[in-house]
Amino acid sequence: MGNKIARTTQASATEYYLHDLPSSYNLVLKEVLGRDRFLKSILCKHDEGLVLVKVYFKRGDSIDLREYDRRLARIRDIFSKLDHPHVWPFQ
Repeated sequence: MGNKIARTTQASATEYYLHDLPSSYNLVLKEVLGRDRFLKSILCKHDEGLVLVKVYFKRGDSIDLREYDRRLARIRDIFSKLDHPHVWPFQ
């Protein structure tokens, strides 16, 4: 029928994505990279360079996130074993 999740609008993209983060993080929104269903990807500027931030928005309905937690843990483990995890080879 229809999607049960209603979209709301915020004053700005910065307020929408970074409102729960402490101001001590000094993050400035540069670009929204992805708007997937569960994790939003945003590129931010930090004092030390660019940072990719993954944002999860809690909704009213409860969703079991254990599978996604396992996937993210597996990805983290794979990247932690690499010498240069920030470099992606040409494919």
